[in-house]
Amino acid sequence: MPTLKCPSCDHTLTLTDNTWQCEQGHRFDRARRGYTNLLLAQHRRSRSPGDDKAMVQARTAFLELGRYQPLADALLAQLPAQPDGDWLDLGCGEGWYTERFAHVLGAGNGVGVDISKFAVDAAAKRNKQLTWLVASGARLPLFEQSMQRVLVLFTRLFTDDIARVLKSGGELLVAGTGENHLMPLREALYEDVRQSGFDAGKFLDDRFSLIDSEEVQFEWTPDSEQELQNLLTMTPHHWRAKPSAKADIGKLTGQTMPAHFIIQRWERVINS
Repeated sequence: MPTLKCPSCDHTLTLTDNTWQCEQGHRFDRARRGYTNLLLAQHRRSRSPGDDKAMVQARTAFLELGRYQPLADALLAQLPAQPDGDWLDLGCGEGWYTERFAHVLGAGNGVGVDISKFAVDAAAKRNKQLTWLVASGARLPLFEQSMQRVLVLFTRLFTDDIARVLKSGGELLVAGTGENHLMPLREALYEDVRQSGFDAGKFLDDRFSLIDSEEVQFEWTPDSEQELQNLLTMTPHHWRAKPSAKADIGKLTGQTMPAHFIIQRWERVINS
């Protein structure tokens, strides 16, 4: 199990029964579901930050259909053949990808972190061996150079803390969306569709060196309006699009939907 850092005083946390405790006496109970909330009240921007329960349920329902399995396969192909150290899935959500990473990288040395308690609560049901944490990506409860690998899928890159926890020579695996991703859905939602492809290099600095970049494209056919609504709910378009446009996406049922992703691997470089 990876070593955790107390979010209050930065000392080592030790697990006894179902309670994490540091030598300064700070205590954090592990929930019955198997996760621990290490997000301090003063570090929250809202009472319940991150994805709400409806968003988590929608994403879970969509991912369980297996539509994004080709992406999962491509991500797994970028991983080593066997466990090689502690690893972190930052912004793990409901844990659909995290669980798959654990089959390759090892569950006992894996950490899934998300700021949403609803997401981590759902994730903790998937694998009890993983360490599931509610925490901020900007204040990871992990020690310096403790992770061999950090994975970040479709969420903000907290460059400084990722650089802090990654070992020298450790890898950052990042995934984002390409220009053609969900184009019919976007065209149905907006009059003017913006073309933009993901590049982690826009957010990283010279502490990281690009190893390789890969585009993953495939198609599937949505079977129902509910599937499309679930898909919409798990994207930023859920917040940006007009209600009238969102209500009309059922017309895309039975039409081909393209997926376009960009996967990049970066090495943590310790500069002299």
